Amino acid sequence: MDSLLEDFNCADVVVQKLSHFHDGQELTGFVALPRRSEHSHHCVLVAHTAIGPQESFILDKASKLAKLGYVSFAVDLFGAGHLVFGDEKVEHNSRLKEDRRLLQSRMVSALEASLSIPNVTGQVAAIGYCFGGTAVLDLCRARPPGLFRGAVSLHGILDGGEKLDSVSLEGGPKILALNGSSDPYVTQADKAAFTAEMESKNARWRLHDFAECMHAFTRPDKTKEEDRRMGLYYDEDAATRSWEMVEAFLSEVFTRQE
Repeated sequence: MDSLLEDFNCADVVVQKLSHFHDGQELTGFVALPRRSEHSHHCVLVAHTAIGPQESFILDKASKLAKLGYVSFAVDLFGAGHLVFGDEKVEHNSRLKEDRRLLQSRMVSALEASLSIPNVTGQVAAIGYCFGGTAVLDLCRARPPGLFRGAVSLHGILDGGEKLDSVSLEGGPKILALNGSSDPYVTQADKAAFTAEMESKNARWRLHDFAECMHAFTRPDKTKEEDRRMGLYYDEDAATRSWEMVEAFLSEVFTRQE
């Protein structure tokens, strides 16, 4: 892991570990900061996929955010200390998918931990991929106090948030969900439930479907025929455009006047 961190330490960015505890579980994420900057920065949480935060895909996103001038915190929701596969992956994912209140409270804990990072202004947003896309939406559903501005979910699993307490989102964090129209893991019924929830809670939200895109359309490692059969496939245009939308969203929410 240390060698992977070194891959992302460069003239513009420094990457380091950050641990915090939630309900007795140590969670170790990774902070990417603009190097040689003493100014205050907005913070962006990055929520990982179903295998954990210790991969180049997540660290790349955190590094890109730091190059844009943000402090980014790639959060750890599993506490495994390594990437998870097979039965271990099923165990970690099933636990948090079945106990969405635990997932939500871990995201709130990560948000609170981010405020301890030096030179963070107190204004925070979040982005999340796949499993992490659901996690950042659940963070929005908690409507945490303070200056939490909003979240972008990228090919996250959508639903109506039925397993969580219902909280009005009127005037709350902005929400952007970016999904693929051909994602087999998110049905039209799921999108309808999400839409109904957002409308009923008076949320400030948008849902954008990328035509003919499957799940994991931002991941350049998903290009094999086996991936396609599983409903996972990279789309270069959607990956590029979705990142542009992330950048625009962050610029919008961090400059918004209260």
